[in-house]
Formats: sequence, C-alpha cells, structure tokens
Amino acid sequence: MSRESQLLAALTGEPTSTSELYSRVGYATLTRLGLVPYDAFRSELATLSAAGLAQTATADDGSTVWWAAADPPR
Repeated sequence: MSRESQLLAALTGEPTSTSELYSRVGYATLTRLGLVPYDAFRSELATLSAAGLAQTATADDGSTVWWAAADPPR
C-alpha cells in the first residue's frame, strides 16, 4: 500500500492528534513507509490535507488534529 492509502486508512471522521495517529499507524508501518521521523509523518499528513483528502485544525490545547475529509476530491 502507498503512504497515502496507509495514512488515509488511519484517519476517521473524528479529529485525532498527530501523536495518536502516529501510534495508530504503528512503528512497523511507519518504518516501511519511511515515516518514522515525526516531521516526515506530519509532512505527509499536511500533503494529504493540501490535496483535500484530510482536514486539519488546532485543538484547544494547541495540538494539531487531523480527520478524513468528508467529501474528498475524485
């Protein structure tokens, strides 16, 4: 599976912190995808957001949260 599909599979409609998504994807998958460095992982999520496949916001506690786009572009 591609980086995009692996990360999209981890996203739901519920806003989830970057660190929770990192844990959800799992170290073995992150290693295989070359996304173990946290900055690389965040960058890939930002790429999904820029493509309209994910949405992002800053939570009240200052953390970044991500969720699947309700109606992604086709």
